[in-house]
Amino acid sequence: MKVSRYNFHVPSPKEAGVHFLYNSLHDNRIVLQDGDVTVDTLFSKIKEHRPLNPKESLVAKDLKEMGYIVDEDVDEKRVFRQWLNQRVTNQNEILTVTILTTLACNLRCTYCYEKEKLGKSRMSPEILQQCVDWIKTRIRTMNPRKVNIIFFGGEPLINMEAIRNFSKEVYPFCLENKVEYSAGMATNGIFLTPKISDELKDYGFDWIKITFDGDRCEHDKKRIYKGGRGTFDKIFSNLEDISGKLKILLGGNFDKENVESFHSLVERISKSKFKNDIIATNFKPIMPEMVEAKGELKGIASSCVHCTFQDFEIRKMMELRETTRKFDLHPTDPINTGPCEYYRRNAVTIGIDGKLYKCIAFLGINGTEIGDTAHQEFNETGEAMLNATAEHEHPMCEDCSFNPICAGGCRADAYNTTGDFKEISCQRHYFNKTLTEELPKEYYDAAEWAEQMGGV
Repeated sequence: MKVSRYNFHVPSPKEAGVHFLYNSLHDNRIVLQDGDVTVDTLFSKIKEHRPLNPKESLVAKDLKEMGYIVDEDVDEKRVFRQWLNQRVTNQNEILTVTILTTLACNLRCTYCYEKEKLGKSRMSPEILQQCVDWIKTRIRTMNPRKVNIIFFGGEPLINMEAIRNFSKEVYPFCLENKVEYSAGMATNGIFLTPKISDELKDYGFDWIKITFDGDRCEHDKKRIYKGGRGTFDKIFSNLEDISGKLKILLGGNFDKENVESFHSLVERISKSKFKNDIIATNFKPIMPEMVEAKGELKGIASSCVHCTFQDFEIRKMMELRETTRKFDLHPTDPINTGPCEYYRRNAVTIGIDGKLYKCIAFLGINGTEIGDTAHQEFNETGEAMLNATAEHEHPMCEDCSFNPICAGGCRADAYNTTGDFKEISCQRHYFNKTLTEELPKEYYDAAEWAEQMGGV
């Protein structure tokens, strides 16, 4: 037998002889304490092919059942490739479609990547019908268990008519075919009203993504109307007015200027009427623009375009996760992050012109279209993007424990930094720092909570 190449080991920062183990292939997280068997000695013996004593053999058997130890002849790289191909790339259980119905936006956020492209462009009725037909055909062909629809912009609510017309066809079609349906949108929240929220619910919507860029003062410097006026109070008020109607994914974009104000933002939101609507919170650094290899800005980037972070950014994300956890606003899992939707054949983004892209980060970048709504098949670029698996052979990834949650990193980030989506966008530094802190924290926070509950 041998030790899994996908193990990550963190010694406790508080207690000698306590070890936190994580296996990225199986997403297992356990705590071990040295006793008659010590973790370091056990793993050393296995690596050196030395015989184990009876107690070590019993522990090794348990660890093998959880994937931390595997048989000598197991090719874990091949196991991962098979899993990636069967359960991610070619899985037919879920169809996810992100739809850009308009480029128009009522705001002019200071860091917005789209501000040079914003206008009055909207998806035409003809292209919208092609989207509907494309999705219906896809559902008939793949027979999914669930369909996820995400509206994106611009500001999607500017083109509410397109949302209505789309939903009136696709939502009942899914219900008739006994396919679970979920719809949501990324909105700035300015046009949200109780009436609009009720209408969205009637169309199968159950969530919205809302972004605050810090507390009122800092937010109002970045997320502004065309004339420069701040938007914090309007968004906050609208969310309180629609509380209880839609689930909220809470996001935020920070830099060195506004990052500290997020702590007071979280505290403010924890006292709001919509606090219980929040199902996940994720605050991330403001990202660089998506560019072509020649350097000319072409794409419509997003908050998920970049997954390689600097030490300052990692530290602040950890601090904000702790604040979010303290006020019970459900921080997203910083560890189990991928492989992302990019790798799924049945996850696509549709632009206002009916062109298909692998994810929203590539929208508008010439040469990255993977097809269009007039055809079900992907073009050559689409197939190449789906099979961008250079990470399995890349020297940078040879001894990395994180391939199953990374798969070579964000392809949009790789394209942005190297001009080639097949290249590596290494996230090892992020995972090393995050796991080293998060694994012990998960354990000790749970232990503290259990102790408090025991005293009630």
